[in-house]
Amino acid sequence: MKVLFSSLLIGVLTVFLSSTASAQRIGSYTSSSALAPSSYRGGYVASRVWIPGHYETVWQRVFVPGQFQRVWVEPVYEWRIGTCGVRYVCVRAGYWRTVQLPGHYENQRVRVYRDGQWIARGSCN
Repeated sequence: MKVLFSSLLIGVLTVFLSSTASAQRIGSYTSSSALAPSSYRGGYVASRVWIPGHYETVWQRVFVPGQFQRVWVEPVYEWRIGTCGVRYVCVRAGYWRTVQLPGHYENQRVRVYRDGQWIARGSCN
């Protein structure tokens, strides 16, 4: 009778202790997931990550305007007939003219700011 009672007591204690241990494990998952989302397995909270805003250096096709250049325009002389006879006179004086050479496109490294964003993780584990 003592053997039967002691084995029954051991069985009851084993069942009771295993149920409280599993209850503690369940409680630890629910309480820790509320405090630390990274330890939470699966779900919406752990499936996205915030990437803060930052600068990146990228290659872009950029239009480069042409340079300005000063060009001398020669004076204009003509033969004119007047009351004093035929003379060689200056019709238009020479002057400097500023012209812009044609521009072109080229690839340049440009520093660009990227806004912060949420991105999805590859897996929810």
